[in-house]
Amino acid sequence: MPVLSKEGCLTRQHRMRERMQELQIDAVFISDLRDIYYFTGLLLHLWPACLMLGLDGSSWLAAYAGDETACDTGCVGDCVTYESHLHGTYNPDNMLRLSKAVTRCLDRMRPVHRVGWQVESMPMQIAATVEHVTGVREWAAVDEVLAELQARKDPDEVEMIRASILADLAAYTAAQAAIKSGVSELEVLAAGQGAAMLAAGEGVYHNGDYRSGALGGPARNRAIERGELFIVDAQTVYRGYWCDLSRTYVVGGEPTELQQSIHDHIASIQRDVVGMLKPGVQGTQLWRALDERLREHPALSAQGLTHHAGHGVGLRAHEAPDLNRDREGVLAPGNVVSVEPGGYIEAVRAGVRLENMYLITETGAQIISDYPMNLVPQRPSQDAV
Repeated sequence: MPVLSKEGCLTRQHRMRERMQELQIDAVFISDLRDIYYFTGLLLHLWPACLMLGLDGSSWLAAYAGDETACDTGCVGDCVTYESHLHGTYNPDNMLRLSKAVTRCLDRMRPVHRVGWQVESMPMQIAATVEHVTGVREWAAVDEVLAELQARKDPDEVEMIRASILADLAAYTAAQAAIKSGVSELEVLAAGQGAAMLAAGEGVYHNGDYRSGALGGPARNRAIERGELFIVDAQTVYRGYWCDLSRTYVVGGEPTELQQSIHDHIASIQRDVVGMLKPGVQGTQLWRALDERLREHPALSAQGLTHHAGHGVGLRAHEAPDLNRDREGVLAPGNVVSVEPGGYIEAVRAGVRLENMYLITETGAQIISDYPMNLVPQRPSQDAV
């Protein structure tokens, strides 16, 4: 099973310190559990934690006690823990307990004056503790720095995403077999969730758009109807890393001529996407290209692309670079992006969305989610229902 490597984590810490040097930041305090994982390989859950990376090469982690925080990855210099529960009952004051652990770590630190923090995630309790103990003179937001660093994936991260994709594709195979008229959307989702976990060999998150006859949304306790188009735009999270894929299936029997025509058109666009992706391509440029291609179909000429063209994927379902009409993103080597052309009109009883994931290389891109784009669901018996 793939894991984040010690080499990868230490390399990412080194890159962060290079940016700290540029920004004249003495120390960075990381409070988002996803970003702590990015730098340490420790996948924490539920309870708050704080990682410090010093410009001088020092580091420490304050987190809850347990197997997950054994700090045996060799990626942090010191580790201080707190108890998150009492005889199995979770404590109601774990933020205060973390604050005390942070204080013990801060007492051993050299003086810092300008520190980096995460605007989107640092709790006020921890910020107040850092300020009180260290006498911080200036705070500098590092959210954009982290987003920039995380947009380019290291090899160990790509392997995690590939594992997530494999679990997701197993879910698509199971979902196809479950799509039959009269079955509820929840049953299709349950089939996908079970297959994703079995393929991953452990409990994983799997969910997303699982609606038939609709543009998207979570699965409902509703029987799917013959002739509808069922968009499955599903995400799986394997050990902290996301994937995001989409396929569209007709419910029961054969698709109408218009349904098949639109699906074929969008599938042809998706097959051409790999040739559109390379370093330096702007997200707005890609959005316009997909919009123009969609409009080549007479039924989609007035509508075009009504949502984003895609987005980066990694520790978050949506991250940089953005492939959007209204917000710019620029492709670079190491990016992992999803691209999702889609067209929706009432005449086809919802619409078609096909989404694949690509790794941007030095010279172009490679698809990392190769999977059939068939409109009629494939199942062992191949019987239409």
